[in-house]
Amino acid sequence: MRPRVLKFGGTSVGSGGSLARAVDIVESAARERPVVVVVSALSGVTNALEAALAGASARRLDVGGFVATIRERHLSLLRQAAGAAAGSRAAAAVEAGARELRRRLGETASAGSVAAPGRAAVLALGERLSAPVFAAALGARGLDARALDAAGLVRTDDRYAEAEVDLAATRQLTRAALRALPQGAVPVITGFIGATGTGATTVLGRGASDLTAAVVGWAIGAERVEIWSDVDGVMSADPRTEPDARTLPYLTYAQAAALARAGAKVLHPRTLEPLQPAGIPVFVGNTLRPGPGTWIGPAAA
Repeated sequence: MRPRVLKFGGTSVGSGGSLARAVDIVESAARERPVVVVVSALSGVTNALEAALAGASARRLDVGGFVATIRERHLSLLRQAAGAAAGSRAAAAVEAGARELRRRLGETASAGSVAAPGRAAVLALGERLSAPVFAAALGARGLDARALDAAGLVRTDDRYAEAEVDLAATRQLTRAALRALPQGAVPVITGFIGATGTGATTVLGRGASDLTAAVVGWAIGAERVEIWSDVDGVMSADPRTEPDARTLPYLTYAQAAALARAGAKVLHPRTLEPLQPAGIPVFVGNTLRPGPGTWIGPAAA
């Protein structure tokens, strides 16, 4: 049975309520077929990390205070979602991530600057902190969830901020990593992240967790890729300025790609690149208000 890939954006994992709804969606899908989860950083965290790097480079950042805030946000969400017993492994991962964040920001402050590899490593910590929390939330529901770092799955070049994916190598790495999991385990993969052939962390660009989900879906021959966020699907216009905007029930790949290139925020512009040739459809839905959403696929479907 072909697996299904479910990607959750920052607003879908950013609070106890939204995370619980995301877990509901995964739990329901897992009753039907194998599932693979891809997660973004908690809402606002990547922006905060960007600002922290700028502050540390200017030697104006309270590194200890910033790291404590990030650490406590994740631990608080973990306590809500999983409790102390179910979240012990995830808590250790959060603590390790917080220590790495403190070290890297301290190094940036000492140097007064940060090179591209160091910047990518700091930005990647958002997803590396959120994935263990999501996996623990699934574990609290009885699912055998395993947090996986996409650095071991997604091979890229060394353009650290907008890395290009080596699809052939990524397919081999992803299939091998997923085959190594126990039968029935649910992988929870960090979005946005890749690594060079030498193991250096890269990022695929802002908003590129969608692309991670697409690349993973292509690599494993997924039944479909689902993109879950805080919107009801692809809208006919911006609902903030157009009160009559409606959800578009269906788009061809070409139509969706044109909207993404024109600036529509629902999908990363490169999401459909690996999926269209394989004919893998995409569903776009609202985590907090699951409904018909938008389907994206071949024109003849």
